[in-house]
Amino acid sequence: MPDFDVAFDYELLNTLAKDTDRLHDQLGDGRLLGRGFYDSAALGAGFKAVNHFFFQWGGPFANAQDLLKSLSETYRFVAQRMFEQDAGYAASAAVQAQGFMHSNWKMKKDSYDAWKDLTGQSITVHAWDDKGHEYLKEQKLADPNAPDAPPPPGYEPTLYDYIHDDGEGTDNVHHSAQVTYDSDGKVTSTDSTVDDGDGGLKYHEHTDYGANGSYTTTITHTDGSKTVIEVHGNENGTGTRNITNTDKDGKTTDTSSWSGTGLGGDHPDPKWTNNDPDATDTDGDGKDDKDDGGTKNSNTGVGSTF
Repeated sequence: MPDFDVAFDYELLNTLAKDTDRLHDQLGDGRLLGRGFYDSAALGAGFKAVNHFFFQWGGPFANAQDLLKSLSETYRFVAQRMFEQDAGYAASAAVQAQGFMHSNWKMKKDSYDAWKDLTGQSITVHAWDDKGHEYLKEQKLADPNAPDAPPPPGYEPTLYDYIHDDGEGTDNVHHSAQVTYDSDGKVTSTDSTVDDGDGGLKYHEHTDYGANGSYTTTITHTDGSKTVIEVHGNENGTGTRNITNTDKDGKTTDTSSWSGTGLGGDHPDPKWTNNDPDATDTDGDGKDDKDDGGTKNSNTGVGSTF
């Protein structure tokens, strides 16, 4: 195997796709090849030469259009798939970053609230005056005017927003994550977006959380298609998962249904079983579980490569 890394610049590929589209449209402009064939009344004696030119070049230009369309679709497909993979990880990282911000705020809030509570409480202690006489006095458990008192925590953070700038203005990717919490600090929803600004690449993911490990996630892919994952958990740890994929026009392209165990609780560890007996991915890990290990040309099923 060659010892090198392959790097994909999906923003550049996406730009190439758009540039190729423009070139395709320019080749299809009727003004480039004229309106068709001409007669002598229109061009006089030169009409045969002009018509011959159109006849000779009409086919190659049409073929070039087809090739450019195929090339732009390839550029766009690779750009979107590479961006999609990175964006999925980036969206999760943005939600985690917001979670760290919220945890830090919660720690400061707990410290401030505990100190504030102590400033309102007093105990009776023994004290002595300057003549040595003992007396009782009320002593605050915490000094409300202490210079080292914990500062107020501020507003609860729910948004993480970050722009990656390569310094050259060509690779500016925007990451954002909005997270909502209930009164106990548990996450009730997450909303994350990754996009490259005016480049046209965008990934959006929204999740609403319920009881017993239930949640509904809607992913809007960069090509406009959507994936909706609906998980319903029961108190006994069992549950169901339904996945629906639609194209950019809202037409359903694929569905799957799963039964699961290990949902909910403090340490969920869901295990899924595909309800479709003919499905090759039976446990939801994205792999073909019915592959016997051989290639499609295998005669033995144990790894023949012929």
